[in-house]
Amino acid sequence: MGNTDTAWTSAAPGSASSGAEAARTLLERLRGCADNRWLLLLAGPVCAAALVIALLQQRPDTTLADAADGLGTATARLGWTVADGAEDETQRELALLRQRLATLRGAAASGGLVLHELDLLESRLAGLGPRAGRAELRAVADLAERVTAQARQEMLQRQARLGLWLQLLSATLALTLLLPAHGLWRQRRRMRRALREFSDTLARGAESPPADTAEAGVSARRWRALADLSADWYWESDEQMRLSWSSGSSPLTTQLGWTLDELIGRRRDELPAFEPPALGWDWLNERMARRQPFRDVELRARSRRGDHALWIALSGRPRHDAEGRFTGYEGVGRDITERKLGYERQRENEQRWALMVDLASDWYWETDAAHRLQPVGRAVYRSAVDYLEPGDGRTRWELHTATPPELWERHRADLDTRRPFRSFEFPTEARDGGTRWVSLSGIARFDGQGRFLGYRGVGRDITVRKQAEAVLRRDNEALQQAVAERTRELQQINRDLDAFSRQLAHELRTPIGHVEGIAQLLSHRAAARLDKADRELLAMQEQAARTMRETLDALMLLARSTVQAMPMDSVDLSALAQDAATGLPALERRAPLHWEIEPGLRVHGCAPALRIVLANLLGNAAKFTRRVEAPTVRVAAAPDADGRLRVTVEDNGAGFDPALADRLFVPFNRLHAGEDYAGTGVGLSIVQRIVERHGGTVAAHGAPGRGARFEFTLAAAAD
Repeated sequence: MGNTDTAWTSAAPGSASSGAEAARTLLERLRGCADNRWLLLLAGPVCAAALVIALLQQRPDTTLADAADGLGTATARLGWTVADGAEDETQRELALLRQRLATLRGAAASGGLVLHELDLLESRLAGLGPRAGRAELRAVADLAERVTAQARQEMLQRQARLGLWLQLLSATLALTLLLPAHGLWRQRRRMRRALREFSDTLARGAESPPADTAEAGVSARRWRALADLSADWYWESDEQMRLSWSSGSSPLTTQLGWTLDELIGRRRDELPAFEPPALGWDWLNERMARRQPFRDVELRARSRRGDHALWIALSGRPRHDAEGRFTGYEGVGRDITERKLGYERQRENEQRWALMVDLASDWYWETDAAHRLQPVGRAVYRSAVDYLEPGDGRTRWELHTATPPELWERHRADLDTRRPFRSFEFPTEARDGGTRWVSLSGIARFDGQGRFLGYRGVGRDITVRKQAEAVLRRDNEALQQAVAERTRELQQINRDLDAFSRQLAHELRTPIGHVEGIAQLLSHRAAARLDKADRELLAMQEQAARTMRETLDALMLLARSTVQAMPMDSVDLSALAQDAATGLPALERRAPLHWEIEPGLRVHGCAPALRIVLANLLGNAAKFTRRVEAPTVRVAAAPDADGRLRVTVEDNGAGFDPALADRLFVPFNRLHAGEDYAGTGVGLSIVQRIVERHGGTVAAHGAPGRGARFEFTLAAAAD
């Protein structure tokens, strides 16, 4: 409503009629600003206020409230008198009640209040005789109480309605006052703006050359639009270089909080907003003293509170009047904060990049679309083995001619398909005639339209690594050769030991067999001629020969468990345990043995060797449970923390002293007497050797009379 933000149509500054035209324009704008519609809108609040006053006059009179309270009091006193039964007192109270009733009627009539039972109460009071009974008096008292209650109810309802109307009218009054107040505030702003622009026009009119009135008006409008809409702002100074005028778009006033009064009339070096330029104030003042123009002088401007700063670029030139006399400087200013900060960030990035290039062992490279190497800075050449001589303008395969062509063919296949590559290694010839190894990684680069621009990436000198790999490879070959030779020696030693053990076993088994056979033959042939002591000697000789043969067999088995081949495969350990338990020799027992073998146990190992392990462990469990009332042997397994399978063979037999558990796996070490539990003492040693060759471990746990538990670990079978 009342929008008067129109452009100036005054003459150009400096014309003869510029003051009059500016005055006429000012009057037109002031008349446009004086919008009467806002004054007309003030009639709304006036009407609302009149209604509020009228409603306030309709408030219930306190006389009606007092009359209602008086009637209620008289009614209560009449009720007390009827209860006491005093006739004289009753008549006095009836008279008081008639008086209060008349007062209430008068107050209700003046207040416009209609009480329907008031007439009935008056007729009842008029019909009472001097000897009225108690029931009649009680009925009159009850009726009077109803009239009193009705009067009070009507008063409360009227007050509630009046309060609601007052609230609505108050809200309407506030809204109708707010809208005109806002309009008048905007009108005042436009008037102030018009006066300020009029003052600026008059100030510039004294120094501008005369021009045609119409053209001057257009020029002034264009100049004003340019000044308001441009990102730059305009300033002028007098002959003493003091700031005399500045357009309103200066960030000193719009962003940094300075006022024109604090800026006008001071030189640049006197303004508290500016810090000295890079070349100092003397350089700028000397240049302006010689009447020389300047361009893009960068200044840092602080805010008035000192918590913010901007970068400003100033350009200016001398200004002369129509007679050629120097009148000061005029120029423009520009906010270059973002450009300056961007330049600072870019310089920091470049410094960081240069530092990284100087310190890093890698270097950066770029190629064009034809894979020709591009300049990337001399700092790169200092560390780049790839550029033994600056190869700008040549492809890498043209630069490194000593590299085998087949390597470049594979590399160029990646480049032709625009694939990224990583750790492409190639040898090249160094300036000193030696061979250097280079590793390159790169990725294709494209422009915004998806056109291929070339590759960029990093390079690394890996000569030291290649030399170390060569040394390591030679050492590994020598080590492998030494290991192979040592392995052949050990294999030969094992074969010799195996042949020796077989030969020794054969040589020992024959005389042991002869001794055992002769003892048996003598016991059969000469048993009748020998006494009891001689027969016992022959039995001892026969048992000793049998023990020697069993020990020899156990030693042979222990030797084979160390050197025999062990082909690995997936093994059903539950089935092996069941077969081993079934194949055990029968023993004299107190009670039948109960086997608990967990089904579905599968491991990765050698089936024949694991059969020997289970046969020894289950044989021991069966042997040491012969004298138990309810012998039980349990075979189970569970995954270990490292993913291996921990197999448990547990019994409830004789057990052993846990302090002597380590002696169980030493050959020929026995924890029980031979006459109680026969055996060679080599079985658990064989178990340990086989399990360790599977990469597992064996452990024994037990207690005397409470059974034993043997645990060994194996690799679980692959799914």
